[in-house]
Amino acid sequence: MIVKSEERTLALVSLYSLPDQNILTESHNTLWICTYQGNQALKVVDVKTITAVVLLPCLPGALEGTHFLVEKPGLDVAHMGGQDEALTEE
Repeated sequence: MIVKSEERTLALVSLYSLPDQNILTESHNTLWICTYQGNQALKVVDVKTITAVVLLPCLPGALEGTHFLVEKPGLDVAHMGGQDEALTEE
């Protein structure tokens, strides 16, 4: 898309709620339980502002629309060291 005479690549992202503070505190900041906010939380951003992509699987037995944050430990360090994983089409 052209923005102010400059070509930019954009992405549509879905923002989730802030983590449940009680669970976050009880888990010593290791378990982030977030809620999907639907279409009202969709946002278009410049691709260059995206620093990470995380998977938000649903917890078995959890309330519908509740997800937890999963981040692959060490991925940022591996990237810095040039050890990026090859992505394949599935």
